[in-house]
Amino acid sequence: MEFAKNIKEIKFNDTNVYGTEMPVSEPIVMASAAGWYVGAICKDPDCDGMIVPFDRYTDYMTQESAQKCLDTSIKQGGFA
Repeated sequence: MEFAKNIKEIKFNDTNVYGTEMPVSEPIVMASAAGWYVGAICKDPDCDGMIVPFDRYTDYMTQESAQKCLDTSIKQGGFA
């Protein structure tokens, strides 16, 4: 798992996930073996707070396209 943002700069919000409170990140540009995408990570309480992938919000694309999607306003179909 790779992030386009420094892990120390990622903001987390406590979120109720099926009855369990856990810190879930803001949308970020991240990569897996399949490619780059906009998604979120969480600090999983079942794994002693280890950072793990939480959700993928977009299809796979280039890092540049994922960053553009993240930076695009919500009115235009993005996340900003």
